[in-house]
Amino acid sequence: MIRRLFLFAAVTLITTIAAFGQDDDIDAAMKKAMENANKPASKADMKKLEQQAKAQMDQMEAENKADEAKQKAAAQAVVDAKRPTTFPDWTPQVPQFTPSGPPARKLVDGEPKIIQTGTSSLSPEALCDAWDKFANPKFSHQRGGSEINHNADFYVSYRNNEDNATVRLEAERKAGAKITHVTLSSPLPVPSPATQGE
Repeated sequence: MIRRLFLFAAVTLITTIAAFGQDDDIDAAMKKAMENANKPASKADMKKLEQQAKAQMDQMEAENKADEAKQKAAAQAVVDAKRPTTFPDWTPQVPQFTPSGPPARKLVDGEPKIIQTGTSSLSPEALCDAWDKFANPKFSHQRGGSEINHNADFYVSYRNNEDNATVRLEAERKAGAKITHVTLSSPLPVPSPATQGE
């Protein structure tokens, strides 16, 4: 039973360490431990290997958390920047659009965006059809969405092929409603870590 547990622990450590591309020293030590699996194992050696593997896993986790914190801080800095909050000047008009306020910078699922919400009396399909008329070879175009049980949720997005600036129209209307809820969004660029200090 102890031999099986040792073998299972050794295999687990080998696969975990190999998956994360760990140092050759630990790989060699784990191979040696596997070769000696049928011999009485040294508890001290096994404990040492476990501690080394745990230390490396802890270090990787700390590095990942630090990277995530940097990315979040960079995204928040973009949202907090004192710059104009406007959509690209080529953004198509939304017919019969009544905004609920001016465009604002917000974090949406960790991504900084310019967001503006409002309503329109037109159906989601009609709004998307109006945006489809903007089609231009300089822009990538995408349209999608669904209508389930008379609940309509559609979108149209355009991306400028020259500078990758993107705008997206999302139009949603619940079954039986007479108003379409509209969300306009445009992702804001986040500086790469290399250029943040410049």
